[in-house]
Amino acid sequence: MRNERWVYRFLFAWNDTLFFDPLDVSYEPNADHFLAAFDERVRARFVRSGIWWSHRHNQNLPAQGWKIHISSSHRHVREVATSVIGHLTEREIDFKIALDLNVFEMLNSKAISRGSGGKLVTVYPRDDDEFRTCLADLARLLKGIEGAYVLSDLRYRDSKALYFRYGQFLDTHAVDVLGRRLPRILGPDGPVPDDRRPGHAQPSWVPWPFDDWQPAGEEEGDDGLLGGRFRVTGAIQFSNSGGVYTAEDTEDDDRPVVLKEARPHTNVNPRQDHDAVDILGREWMFLNRLADVGAYPAPIARFRHWEHHYIAEEFVDSSDMRSVLLERNPLARPGFDIEQSREYLRIFLAVFRGLAHAIRAAHERGVILADFTAANLLIDPDTHEVTIVDLEACRLAGSAGESGRSGGRSPGEGAEAALEKPVELYTPGFSLSRNRFKAYGPEGDRYALASTMAYFVFPIAAMSYLREDVLDLYRIFITEGLGWPARVHELITDLARDRIDLDGVLKALEDEADLLDRVETAPERPVVEERLALAEAEAAVGSFVLATADTGRATLFPVDPFAHVTNPLSLGFGATGVLWALNASGIPVRPEWRAWLSRKLAGIDPARYPDGLMNGLSGIAWAADTLGLGIQARELLAQANRRAVEKGDHTFYYGLSGVGMTNLRFFLRSHDPRDLAAAQECAQALCETVQRDGGRAHWLNEFSTKGPLTGLGFGQAGVAMFLLRMHQVTGEARYLRLGREALAWEMAHARPIDDDGGPVMFEHEGTMEPYVEVGSAGVLKVLLRYGDLDAARTVLRGLDVRYSVMPGYAFGMAGVADALLDAARFTGHRSYRDTALRQLDFVRRVFLFEPAERFGLPRTDDRPPLLALPGDGLLRCSTDYLTGSAGVLRVLHRVNRGGPADFLLDEVGR
Repeated sequence: MRNERWVYRFLFAWNDTLFFDPLDVSYEPNADHFLAAFDERVRARFVRSGIWWSHRHNQNLPAQGWKIHISSSHRHVREVATSVIGHLTEREIDFKIALDLNVFEMLNSKAISRGSGGKLVTVYPRDDDEFRTCLADLARLLKGIEGAYVLSDLRYRDSKALYFRYGQFLDTHAVDVLGRRLPRILGPDGPVPDDRRPGHAQPSWVPWPFDDWQPAGEEEGDDGLLGGRFRVTGAIQFSNSGGVYTAEDTEDDDRPVVLKEARPHTNVNPRQDHDAVDILGREWMFLNRLADVGAYPAPIARFRHWEHHYIAEEFVDSSDMRSVLLERNPLARPGFDIEQSREYLRIFLAVFRGLAHAIRAAHERGVILADFTAANLLIDPDTHEVTIVDLEACRLAGSAGESGRSGGRSPGEGAEAALEKPVELYTPGFSLSRNRFKAYGPEGDRYALASTMAYFVFPIAAMSYLREDVLDLYRIFITEGLGWPARVHELITDLARDRIDLDGVLKALEDEADLLDRVETAPERPVVEERLALAEAEAAVGSFVLATADTGRATLFPVDPFAHVTNPLSLGFGATGVLWALNASGIPVRPEWRAWLSRKLAGIDPARYPDGLMNGLSGIAWAADTLGLGIQARELLAQANRRAVEKGDHTFYYGLSGVGMTNLRFFLRSHDPRDLAAAQECAQALCETVQRDGGRAHWLNEFSTKGPLTGLGFGQAGVAMFLLRMHQVTGEARYLRLGREALAWEMAHARPIDDDGGPVMFEHEGTMEPYVEVGSAGVLKVLLRYGDLDAARTVLRGLDVRYSVMPGYAFGMAGVADALLDAARFTGHRSYRDTALRQLDFVRRVFLFEPAERFGLPRTDDRPPLLALPGDGLLRCSTDYLTGSAGVLRVLHRVNRGGPADFLLDEVGR
């Protein structure tokens, strides 16, 4: 489920600010936007709607119908926009068009969803007659124009710019249990999804709109082979610009290969005048140029199938670098073993000798890799030989100075001049470009090598946009954590700052025996709370949150992108969670913020909100009641109660268990039997939907496609937590029995971290997780409250983690530390608190930072320090409860001032 709430963060990190900025609200269109050429009379007919100029005037427009999409190449987009705007406004037809060239580029980018890609204009005809007439007129107007194929649609006749489908016209969305908006249309039997899968353009009950035309059927005769040669065996990834596939080469004894696909007119770059097809052609050229190096895939074939372009390259049977990191890095597991650390250094040296050789060989051939990252690196798990893949950003060095060769061409000389132009791709954390692309020479590749070496030690490179000292922080991991010699850290920082070349790197990496001999166990320093400055950290985090408030912002505080794609007020991701955390931590909530919240609650449309604790109405009600808005809070909780049982989701963060816990919280304060009855209704629904297996209980939801989930937020432990409180409030033993069965299911699915046994964790989506939302920390919190200390100690062994890629509460170190504070409280053992203190000290040293002046936070001489915190993904800062500053603030407050855990109603168990 965590992947279900993951939002593509680069679309919120487009701006040069400290926070995640929603493009549809924060972006200001360029002066030469698509309406700029029209007079005021025409412009006045449009309003901005997110990233669109919207021309919507028909009061009788149906809620759904046949819609038209217009796409364009980047070379003709301005003339297409001008002619279409003139044509449609003159005929008073409703439509919307992208704001400007930047938005057009984004809508055709590799990262955009495949169901949305290519749509420059969307037209909403009044009826089928206007639909047909409009299509025919536009076909004449756009004759000869080509654009990206709109995958959710059908192409109109022989036009390569016009596409159509039956779908939603008006905003008739529903929301799922996570709060994501789901487009709906009305079918014969009620609302159904507005399906935007590729090619699904006509619902079964809707008549075909043309009497004189049917699209051609699928071509036959190719035996399913791409290019008449390659048999696809699997998909590695999909994107708007094309997929990457595994295949067999039937002309070479079914040899395994990789196919890379490019869709015309996608992944466009108007500045450099290229698209995905051009980029694929460049990659083919560079594969050939580097074919003799041995560290790049061998090129096999270049071909076209239908309208799409492909290259076939050697299949390299090696592991993703990130897999090697997770499997072999001692920092990714509890405890410290010097032999494991020494072995990991041996792998590190082998990998980066090979990588430095590969990059140097590219430079000797005049090739700048330009966008080399950890994701581009494959490692043989046995020999540790490396292969660099994805050469789409490569360019030719434009001078002898760039390539490092003697002699050389002048920039722009010969047929290869176009290959000197940059593709303008870069990955945050691995590029000297921080927020705006800038082309670099070999020094850029050396920086990428340094970042990749650092990433192989610990993957926090994405934070480099926020703070320029990220590589300096690696001393914490390299010398203190792994016990490696300081020379390894110096090598990384020297390389990043261009103080050493690749020859120097290779020389430094050659003396393997000496470096291995210098690995030592770093002494564990005793925990002295007064020296950790956690009280000062708490004050500075609180001050940062206060400094970021803005009543003009939809979320009041800067928060995780999930709030922008769901709702702005949620307890976990939005404004109410931040306000609740401030209040619970003794920081006064300003009157203007309470008034802001009251206005927002008065305007809530419950249909746009889910019901859950961390994402919806019940959690907002919990926070609002705490903040003195009791009447509005009760109205919201009543709305959630009316729907939660019908929705049936069992989870604590998003479903029945959290809604039920909220009702118990209201009952404990009001003693109103209606609150208890609402909680009992939630509990009864859980009793009726439980599934049992050998004395163990579990629940499934729409996200449990691969089996039941684990943890407090998503799993069976969260249900058990609510059932325990129900037992304690009502005295009914059946709730306690069922809760214990749910915990038994969780413990039956604990897995040893290593093959030889040892500490256990819980697997989620292929990785072992120690966190609250889906892993061990969340299960531990519930085991402790059930008094099952034997099982709790088993889980606790896996929580002695010193390092985490994320600092936040739900899926980061702060939540693990919070669980260990619980362990200290329930067991009486001080050692668990000491471990929590070390973990919070790690958060303070690595993730808390004072923002640079370029971010423009107000500064005064008497202002306390401000400490910001990166949110999930580390690209920008967030202050929300589950992923940002508010959750960390709560754990710091708890360690400094004491108090129970949040939202678990510990007062019931006293």
